[in-house]
Amino acid sequence: MKMKKVGSLIGTGTLLLSLCVGCSSQKAFEEPMDIAALNGPTGMGMTKLIHDANKDYNISLYQSPDEITGKIISGELDVACVPSNLAPVLYNKTEKNILLLGVNTLGVLYIIENGENIHSIEDLKGQKLLASGKGSTPEYVLNQILTQAGIADEVEVQYYANHTEVINALLAGESTVALLPEPHVTIAKTKGESIRSAVDLNEAWESQMGTQLPMGVIIAHKEYVDRHASEVETFLKDYEASVKFVNESQEEAAKMMVEAGLFEKEPIALSAIPNAHIVFEEGKAAQDDLEGFYSVLESVNPKAIGGSMPDETFYYGK
Repeated sequence: MKMKKVGSLIGTGTLLLSLCVGCSSQKAFEEPMDIAALNGPTGMGMTKLIHDANKDYNISLYQSPDEITGKIISGELDVACVPSNLAPVLYNKTEKNILLLGVNTLGVLYIIENGENIHSIEDLKGQKLLASGKGSTPEYVLNQILTQAGIADEVEVQYYANHTEVINALLAGESTVALLPEPHVTIAKTKGESIRSAVDLNEAWESQMGTQLPMGVIIAHKEYVDRHASEVETFLKDYEASVKFVNESQEEAAKMMVEAGLFEKEPIALSAIPNAHIVFEEGKAAQDDLEGFYSVLESVNPKAIGGSMPDETFYYGK
C-alpha cells in the first residue's frame, strides 16, 4: 500500500500542495488523490484546483517530465499531467497499466520572428531557424510540418540545449526566426520589442493533417481508475471546470498562477494563457487526434512512443 503525503512539502523542483476543489459538495474521497502537474502549459489548466484548496487532491508541481516518470511507474502518483508522447511510453512500460484520461493542452509551439517577414510556413524557405528540443516532440512536429509544406530541405534548423539559449541567440542576431513553446514565447517578447508570434504550429498542423495537435494529456493508473471510478469522474469534472475558469477569467487565473508558483509575474501569465491552448477533451473523444499524432511520431522514431502504438484500451471514456 502506498504511503500518503501529509501537510505540504517544498523541495527542489517540486511544490506539494494538499488541495481540492473547495466548492465541490461530493462525499470526501476514501483517500486523497495524488496528482502531478508540470510547471508550464501542461499544468496551467490545474490552476483553479490549486487555488480551491481542499483535502481530496494532493497536487504536486514539477519542472520536468523526468521527475514524474518514476513516480508514475512505482504507483506513488495516481494521476499526472504529462506531454502527450510520454503517455504511450508509460503505457508500454507498465504493460498497459496506464489510461489516457484526456487531452489538456493543444499545440503550444510557435514560430517567432524578430521582424515582419514571416507570415506562413512557406515563408521559412531559405531561412535559418533557431530551436531546441532536438530528438523530441518539437523536432518531430517541425519536421512533419516542413515536409508537408515541401520545404524541409530548404530550411536550416540550428538546435540549442534549451529555450533560454534560443532566446539569447535570437536577441544576439544569430537569426531572425526561432521555434519556441509558450510560455517562452511570451518571455521572448518581453526581451525584444520587435519579437512577435509569426506562425502558430497548432494551426499549421491542423491545416495540413486535418487533426488537432495534442501536446499535453492527463493519465492515470488503470488499477487506480478501476478502484476509484466515481472519484476519477469527479476529478475530471473539476478539472474541466478549472480549464473553463482559466480560459474565461484570465486576469484572475493569472494571479492564481503566480500564487501557485506556475509563473513569476502576472503579465507573463496573462499573456501566455490565450496562446497555451488549454482544453479538456476526454480520452475516447480525442482518440483520432492522438492516434494521428502518435502515428507521425512512430514513423519518425518508434521509441518516441515507447516502441509501438497503444491500442484502444489506452483511451478512457465511452
